[in-house]
Amino acid sequence: MKKKLQLLVLSLCCICVLNAQNSYSVKGGLGFAGATAKSSGLTFTADAVIKPQIGIIADLPGTDVFNWQTGLLINTYGGKYSEDGGTVTGNIITLSVPFLGKYKFADKFFGYAGPQLSISVSATAKSKEGNLSSTEDINSEIKKPIIFGVMGGGYEMSEKVTAFGEYHFGLSNASSGDGSSSKFNLFNLGVIYSLRK
Repeated sequence: MKKKLQLLVLSLCCICVLNAQNSYSVKGGLGFAGATAKSSGLTFTADAVIKPQIGIIADLPGTDVFNWQTGLLINTYGGKYSEDGGTVTGNIITLSVPFLGKYKFADKFFGYAGPQLSISVSATAKSKEGNLSSTEDINSEIKKPIIFGVMGGGYEMSEKVTAFGEYHFGLSNASSGDGSSSKFNLFNLGVIYSLRK
């Protein structure tokens, strides 16, 4: 039932994204991904790692100063935990659909904020200690979906190219394990290239 609901939500979002009246752009950047985990009363904070982010966004019709924005993005979350001379690096690849309110403050400046629904399609944990390393599939340990809040802003450098910066913060527990919780975060910098002719 839960999987069917997730597919329904994604399908409805895709219909919105593919609406012919929308304005489409390619969005890409590099994100500084981190995480916070809690288990057995202890809190662990992961160091940030750089992860690629890419996708298609659609600006829905609106006014001169406000409109809604959605899209279909591949976001990569994770972080690096260090303990006793070893490290564990998480790599969580998600298919994400944001729904953001976009407000134009000035001629070329705008801000946006809203929720994002993300479903993990691949998740691994790479452990390394000395010369030894191993990789474990942890996708079954990631809750689906994960809910994020997204806040950001941008500057229109030209009719085609826009620079942006944004922050993703986990609103829901990303761990499916009992007695543990984890939340991902991401600071993303990049460019948006408009596909308008």
